[in-house]
Amino acid sequence: MNILVPFDIQPVSERAVRATLELFGDREDVHVVATHISDAKADPARIAANEIESLGDNYEASVEAEVRLIEGDPSSKAVIRKAITDIVESEEIDLVILGYESKSLFDRVLESDTTERLLQNHEIPVLLVP
Repeated sequence: MNILVPFDIQPVSERAVRATLELFGDREDVHVVATHISDAKADPARIAANEIESLGDNYEASVEAEVRLIEGDPSSKAVIRKAITDIVESEEIDLVILGYESKSLFDRVLESDTTERLLQNHEIPVLLVP
């Protein structure tokens, strides 16, 4: 099972990763792909990716964290939505886990119906972690 956890550098993202590992970390057949979507190689995002991968050291599931560079404005709902959809397709994702809180990056994305589009266009489950 391939699980996508998009992250930004916020506590809500850490909660989403921790919840993912608590729910699925004991399974060897699980591959967690934690992805920060950006238009630049940001050092804080790289540090967060390293920390996410180190969290996976205590679990059976494999954890891969990355900073995925995109073209376009990373604050654009459409750009983020497309990036998530591209990852779902290219990585053969089975489940998307999103951290969610007011005024977070994913709050803005969710307001633009990303969850609904993932469910309709890809028939993929989406789990929201507060």
